[in-house]
Amino acid sequence: SKIYYGDRTIKGDSLYYNKNIEYASATGNIKVIDTVNETVIKGGYAEYFKLKDSVYITDKAVAISKMENDSVYIHGDKLMVTGKTEDRIIKAFKRVKIFKSDLQGKCDSLHTNQSTGITKMYVNPILWSEKSQITGDSIKLLSNTKTEKLDSLKILGNSFIIQKDSIDPENFNQIKGRNMYGKFIDNQLKTLLVKGNGEAINFNRNDEGVLETITKQYCSNIEFDLLNSEINQIKCLNMSDGKTYPPSLYSENDKRLKGFIWRESEQPKTKEDIFL
Repeated sequence: SKIYYGDRTIKGDSLYYNKNIEYASATGNIKVIDTVNETVIKGGYAEYFKLKDSVYITDKAVAISKMENDSVYIHGDKLMVTGKTEDRIIKAFKRVKIFKSDLQGKCDSLHTNQSTGITKMYVNPILWSEKSQITGDSIKLLSNTKTEKLDSLKILGNSFIIQKDSIDPENFNQIKGRNMYGKFIDNQLKTLLVKGNGEAINFNRNDEGVLETITKQYCSNIEFDLLNSEINQIKCLNMSDGKTYPPSLYSENDKRLKGFIWRESEQPKTKEDIFL
């Protein structure tokens, strides 16, 4: 069964439509297709209010949007899509998960404005970008609406990036601070800037992979980049203080910055994992 509403098509096993109030509901194998914004929303139950330009979907709800040559999957207990074609907004509530081949995420609520390309994540948000785990009080992703590529990243409040050491899984390279700002190039996170209360721990290995030193630094601001998705050069800006130790002299109790939590077990590794 199908209902056509301008730029939207609603499909479902069972449909109800009331023309007087411009209301439709659908049950079973729901699919709402937005041809203009190239978005498909699926779920088990949906309601559409034409006069309010809004759709809400529950029961394994997922919004699938095109991003360059990839697709972004957003799941939540409840999804809402509101606004006119040129200003469409997707909201997800409770147990929200994101999956893209090179980027995954999790939070309690999410707000995406398709016209501006801005996605905001709230309440204990986390992103996994290649080898990096990124957390903060709130996270904002900015995309270029013309190229459909990720442009930049803002982590506001208690920003923290962690990478597992390439050889020893018990060691983690860590950088934290008040706020963090990142830049994507060709959808890959390349450079980041920590502003305020910067701290870093870095495990330094030689070309043969041997751990030579461990560096701990305190800086007002920290600038660093990623090479092959791994934290590369770390540059302290303003009020720097730090020390480099041989591994044998570095305390085991000092290998974790305050607030460290490794959350790899929560990462959706496939698009099916967003429903777990």
